[in-house]
Amino acid sequence: MHTHRPVSKRKWVILTVVILFICTIAYMSFQNAFDRFGHLRITITNQSDLQLVDVKAGLIRGDNSMNNVDDGTLYEWKQNVPSGKKVKFAPQLQLSGEGAVYLEFTDSQGKMYNRTVCGYTESLSGNSYVTVTNDNVTVKEECM
Repeated sequence: MHTHRPVSKRKWVILTVVILFICTIAYMSFQNAFDRFGHLRITITNQSDLQLVDVKAGLIRGDNSMNNVDDGTLYEWKQNVPSGKKVKFAPQLQLSGEGAVYLEFTDSQGKMYNRTVCGYTESLSGNSYVTVTNDNVTVKEECM
């Protein structure tokens, strides 16, 4: 007669940890894969010696006109970006048709910057990565 030994508590704990680990990896993989289809997010990495202030994102319409009226085409981010910090935000913009997204900010010495962060979009989705150094501003677009 063959009898089954009960599974030890330790084996259940190990099995649970392995399943949770696999589920976490799968979740992170799917999240990154579908991240491009979510609402547009802008990540600013400030590697400069100065603080970034007055951060705004806006729309450039299909006719290349910057439209800064208060109808969903301009988003002001209420926080500064200190030197050495990285921030991520999702500008609440409204676009009908096609256009582009620009980012505008000023450094703590008063120099203004304006960069296109999403060169063409109809859906305001994806990611844009902006890196600010003492010498330049670079943009990596992953917009849809």
